[in-house]
Amino acid sequence: MNTLGVTAFHHVAVSVGDMEKMVSFFCEKLGFEVEIEDPNRSGEPLDKVIGLEDVKAHVVLLKGYGVHIELLKFKHPEGEPRAAFRQCDHGFTHICLKVADIDKAYGQMLNSGARFTTAPQNLRPGVWATYVLGPEQLIVELAQYDEP
Repeated sequence: MNTLGVTAFHHVAVSVGDMEKMVSFFCEKLGFEVEIEDPNRSGEPLDKVIGLEDVKAHVVLLKGYGVHIELLKFKHPEGEPRAAFRQCDHGFTHICLKVADIDKAYGQMLNSGARFTTAPQNLRPGVWATYVLGPEQLIVELAQYDEP
C-alpha cells in the first residue's frame, strides 16, 4: 500500500573517487547518457539534505533504460574508498540491468575490456545472470529473464 504518494522510482546515487572513469564505464560500456552535470554543486540546502557541512561536489546524473544514476564526486568533505567488499556484506550490493540476449551483451562487453565474475550462469529456469566489475568495486548485474 502506497500511503506516501510515491509515483515512481527516480535514481540510485553512487559516491565515486574518479568521476571520469565512472562516467566512461556507464556511458561507453553500459549505454547510459549524461542528462545533467554540475561540477560545483554546493550550498546550504545540499549541506542540510546530506547532513554534512560545507559540501562541494561534482554531480553527474545519468539516464538510461527508464532509470537514473546519480554520480557524486565529493570535493569537500572528501570521501574514502570503501574497504574490501563482498556481495554478502551489508548495504547496497549492485544494480541490475535486464538484457534481451545475455550472451550477446556479455560478448560485446568482454570485447570492450569489461571484467566479469563469470560467464553468464543459469540461476533458475528462465533466468541467466552475470556480474560486470566496474570501477571502484561497483558491480552491475546483467540478467536475462526468458518470458514463459
